[in-house]
Amino acid sequence: MPIALVVASVLAGTAPALAAPAPLAAPIIAAERGFAADAQRYGVRLAFLAHFDADSWLFRPHPVAAHAALARDADDGSRLEWAPEIAGVSTGGDIGFTSGPWSAHAPGVDRLAHGHFLTIWKRGADGIWRVQVDGGISHAPLEQPVGEVKIVTSAADSPANAGVAPVERRRLLEKGDDALRDALGKADGDFASIWRRIADPDLRVLRPGHVPASGTEAFDLIAQDPRGRGNGARRALDIASAGDLAYTIGGDASCAACGSYFRIWRWHGDAWRLLIDLEKP
Repeated sequence: MPIALVVASVLAGTAPALAAPAPLAAPIIAAERGFAADAQRYGVRLAFLAHFDADSWLFRPHPVAAHAALARDADDGSRLEWAPEIAGVSTGGDIGFTSGPWSAHAPGVDRLAHGHFLTIWKRGADGIWRVQVDGGISHAPLEQPVGEVKIVTSAADSPANAGVAPVERRRLLEKGDDALRDALGKADGDFASIWRRIADPDLRVLRPGHVPASGTEAFDLIAQDPRGRGNGARRALDIASAGDLAYTIGGDASCAACGSYFRIWRWHGDAWRLLIDLEKP
């Protein structure tokens, strides 16, 4: 079957049945599960091409244009399985994220590789959810399987800041991301206070070699970061139409010590707070 027809059939396919998560999150969870099912049905490369937006990004290890990178990939028969364990969607229903464990099996290799993915989804004008950014980390196998998907809801605005326009929130997002990058680029400073000042109450941290951490463990994991990690040049950002959820990504080959970063932000009260932070070499 021609690739164009297979891609069309992938997008038109029916997603697996769900256990009725929150209404706003249900479509994005269905999209993620459908994506994972298509990887088994049609192969990894074709499923990625079908589900990624035309202007999407993929981390390898720095953010690169996804379709151009996927076009160069070989179909080597590698198996990739994954499932969401956490999801969040803007109240406007146009941008959301999913994250969960993955496992991969390359041909001729006995052992499975394991890790966690982080994906930004965006709903197109045609109503179809497509991947806008995809990244991840590797770590040891999980000790227990994933249960029900945790739904992350939008935080309520403070009364004084409920009317902050999306264009102003975009400016504040750029300012906040720049401030964090500048702080991480300095040789010294009170990094613990910096992270705690911008952290969302539900902060989740992803680092290679570690399972995702939250709470006190998240700050302990951040404390192990090499100085300078996460301050690379910003490559892209986007903000939901409701101004309550956003992402920033950065890093390129020009600064090896900077690594790459993938950050999800939630508008919380009167400012952007860092909800998920993924950094890697």
